[in-house]
Amino acid sequence: MPTYPTVIYDTAFSDSAGTGGPRVNIDYRMQLIQQRESAAPFLSFMLNLNSEATKTATFKMFETRPNPKKGTISGAVAAGSTANATVTVNVTTGNGSRFNIGDIVKAKNAVAPDATFSVWGRVTAISTDALTVRPNNPLLKIAAMDDADELQIWGNTFAQGTLSAKPSGTKPDLKTFYTQIFKNSYKVTKTHANNRLYGSPERDRLRGEKEIEHLIEVEKQLLYGDGTLDTTNDSDPRTTLTGILNQITTNVLEYGPSLEEAELFDFMTDVHKLKYAPDGKMSRRLVLASSDVLNDIQKIALKNRRVMDLATVYGMDVAKLVYANRTWDLVEDPILSDFLPGWAVVFHPRYVKLREFRPTRLEANIQPNDADYYLDQLLTELGLEVQLEELHGIMKH
Repeated sequence: MPTYPTVIYDTAFSDSAGTGGPRVNIDYRMQLIQQRESAAPFLSFMLNLNSEATKTATFKMFETRPNPKKGTISGAVAAGSTANATVTVNVTTGNGSRFNIGDIVKAKNAVAPDATFSVWGRVTAISTDALTVRPNNPLLKIAAMDDADELQIWGNTFAQGTLSAKPSGTKPDLKTFYTQIFKNSYKVTKTHANNRLYGSPERDRLRGEKEIEHLIEVEKQLLYGDGTLDTTNDSDPRTTLTGILNQITTNVLEYGPSLEEAELFDFMTDVHKLKYAPDGKMSRRLVLASSDVLNDIQKIALKNRRVMDLATVYGMDVAKLVYANRTWDLVEDPILSDFLPGWAVVFHPRYVKLREFRPTRLEANIQPNDADYYLDQLLTELGLEVQLEELHGIMKH
């Protein structure tokens, strides 16, 4: 990852007297973000934490998850009539594929009425979503199970010398993402370029102005882009990336005029509920929030006598909130404060990836040879890949 800009001169472009000079193509990726971190905190974090090149403007990803080790019971199940007698347990459509012969199972709320019953069963046969279950202890009767209760898998067991269990697995989901091209140009006549307005050349002032505009446009789309492929209105395809707010559907908290303590803590529990991510580090999240969300969270923290430690990371203020061994690193995003007040996005940076096709470039002197002006532009083409969206969350009102 370069720290300083790389300058590439196009020698094929005329540099004779009277022209605008050689074209200059500057690698502006880190140079720009290091100067303007607070204008685009999401982009800054992604460039520093999880960025990877993409070889195509439309890129795909296979995503898979382990099967949940439980299913929902469909219809009440009567207790076994005699010791070691089997019962049929129907689970909701599709849940049967989560079970395997030999699984040790237990209905979450099952209760043994006396010592002759057991809540532990063993799956001995499977027919789609109908499981044949007998008591794990053959000297006991299987306890009754309620409709809509949760049938949980607690392990598996096999007799000595038996064959392997029936293989099982999950089907990967294919997800498609698009890159988006961002261009912000500025033009100044050669006469005006020599003016010293506000203590600096006008061309430099315009570049500084466009740097901020370019970053903000990229940040907006990374947050809320609609992921469009347009092949009807232009001769070549036009694509927009899918922002993180449009890729999260599982954990969405809609709250009232202000965020309440119980809502915040329950939502933190929901977001951190699943622990199956490969790295196992599921107790920490990064949160981009509008100023009013941060204000509500700060009030809740003060009410509970919690000190929100403040640190500076990549040039931005990060406030740390810890509750029940769950840590949120909170950062104010000016786009959310301005355009989506009351919103926040909670995400795990390991499972959100910036995919760069053409990292940010400053392309200078792109005007025609005989033009009496300078024309420069900032150009970026990138996309956003969100994995395991149920590990992230959105707060809004």
